Amino acid sequence: METGDDILAFEREAQDPALVKAETGGSFKKVFWFLLRIALAVAIIGWLLHKHIDTFVDNLKNINWLWMGLACSAYIFHMFVCSWRWFRLAHVLGVKFSFLEAVALTMKGYFFSLVIPGGSIGGDVAKIGFLTSRAPKGEKIEGAFSILVDRMTGMVGLFTVALIVISCSIPMLMRVQLDVIKLNDTLRVVGIVVLMGMCLAGLLAMLAMFFHDILRKVKPIDWLMKLGDKYTHGAVTRLTSAIDTYRGSWKLVLKMCITSAFLVHLNMVFVVYLIMKALGMSGINPLYVISAVIIGNIAGLLPFTVSGVGLRDVTISVILVAGGICNSATIPILYTAIIIVFNILAGIFFIYDPGRNRRTG
Repeated sequence: METGDDILAFEREAQDPALVKAETGGSFKKVFWFLLRIALAVAIIGWLLHKHIDTFVDNLKNINWLWMGLACSAYIFHMFVCSWRWFRLAHVLGVKFSFLEAVALTMKGYFFSLVIPGGSIGGDVAKIGFLTSRAPKGEKIEGAFSILVDRMTGMVGLFTVALIVISCSIPMLMRVQLDVIKLNDTLRVVGIVVLMGMCLAGLLAMLAMFFHDILRKVKPIDWLMKLGDKYTHGAVTRLTSAIDTYRGSWKLVLKMCITSAFLVHLNMVFVVYLIMKALGMSGINPLYVISAVIIGNIAGLLPFTVSGVGLRDVTISVILVAGGICNSATIPILYTAIIIVFNILAGIFFIYDPGRNRRTG
């Protein structure tokens, strides 16, 4: 029996067979790369478990579930902090929705971060789609831009903390070893410089967005922005106006950056600390733990695996080993398990969504 979609596809193919074939090929490629990312993530986790399976099993047998419960609570807390951060930033642009709506949309973003490349950034793409589908006509671009600025404040917090902790933990990072590549001091220095350069470049790029008016004095850049306005019906101007609005509320933006550094990124370090307590560990150098988690979370932003799974784990593991910390595989795997479980549970907000029936213009 033909469905409506089957009939529509047949009619489109009759009109333009190449179009349908191209779209089918595009869908196949998306599925292929998604499955490849899953396979890579599973392979890395499997490799870590294979190397440390006996230790991992013993750790699970002796784990303190009270501390694990506190680790889960700390992760949930960070999810609500992110919802509140976006809620405050969106209201600066006059995009009005309740805190419960902000929580619902943020949780949906967490859920989709598991299936969209780029981890949390991929989840933001889904959140933009959900928001624009319900926002009034005059608020769609501003609503989407509030999500971008929310992500920017998060990145400012992450990159700032990263630059500080990397600078302070260079001696430890110079002991990092990789099983797949033999590292020497030159390669380690290059890696540290590249990592710090990426963080600094990210901070400078975000700073440039807030001072776009200076960049517009460069004629080619001004011409490109005007061209963009022409083909987006003034969207570029609206976005730069939104930037100016945030620049006028710089104290709030700075507050959200500080909030991101302490209550989001360092809170994730606290989650890992609680996992270590659950494993009965003590006397750990906090700088090494902070470095491992922060650098691991940066690695998790790379869109090579699903939600950074695998890349984040192996990065945290090798840095913990360099810091002389045992259970180097168990810790990141339990950390990732918490992330996956609660990001999946965030899908509950597809059922409970206080803004689903909001009328759009």
